[in-house]
Amino acid sequence: MTRWGWVLWLMVAPVSAQSAPDVQIRQVLTAQATAWNQGDIPGFMQGYEASPTTTFVGTMVTRGYQQVLERYLKRYPTREGMGQLTFGELTIQPLGADYASVLGRWDLERTTTAGGNVGGYFTLLLRRTAEGWKIIQDHTS
Repeated sequence: MTRWGWVLWLMVAPVSAQSAPDVQIRQVLTAQATAWNQGDIPGFMQGYEASPTTTFVGTMVTRGYQQVLERYLKRYPTREGMGQLTFGELTIQPLGADYASVLGRWDLERTTTAGGNVGGYFTLLLRRTAEGWKIIQDHTS
């Protein structure tokens, strides 16, 4: 590598290293929205860690991957009720090398007969695993 090549690498490498988790976490959320919008709740759940300690906090606390999955399946039994999900206003904050928090907004666009449009805010805690970034705690309002 030439001297200028090294200078360029030194300028770009730290930015790439710092932005990699941000990009990877955004990919997790994009994949979740895509699965949701295809009516695929098990696919949506791929963003969560398949662990008995995975926790969802909404109007009540649900602990365990399987229990969170069952909650989503019960709450959204029809494709129409699922609507079209979008995430926005994302702020990703690294919490060391293997953890990150995400603050964002969710919106479901639905027909009036399916319950109408709804939305709110969420806070996620993610952990880097061998399978990539996974949500270990989700607080959605």
